[in-house]
Amino acid sequence: MSSKHRRTRASHRRTGFDSFSSEEASVPARHLRLQSTLFEEVSLLFRGELSDPLLEGVTVTSLELSPDGRNARIGFTLPPERQESGPAPVEEALERAMGYIRSQLALGLNLKRVPHLRFVCVGVAPRLAPGGEGDEP
Repeated sequence: MSSKHRRTRASHRRTGFDSFSSEEASVPARHLRLQSTLFEEVSLLFRGELSDPLLEGVTVTSLELSPDGRNARIGFTLPPERQESGPAPVEEALERAMGYIRSQLALGLNLKRVPHLRFVCVGVAPRLAPGGEGDEP
């Protein structure tokens, strides 16, 4: 009986490798949905709830959630008027606001754990011409 049990475990291991691709195919849907929801929530926080003057005009452009869901890399753009000072003061302000952002995510989403946030500057937002028209025709 114990040898039968061992074969069963071994066969589970083998089928586990074969079914890994099918499990992997089912995980990304939830992962992408969670990533999208986190992006929306963080964007809303940036638009309305963060009161630090250094963060005015900063826009969230991307959010990449790690496969295990423990880390999130958030890409942001600087407003054109902050281009001269560079991203360092904004990154320091984001470090100070990280606890608040994570606590708001925990309140708004039903997650087992809220991911650790890492902010990465991806560039400077383009300056709009007066009158709301872009430079392109």
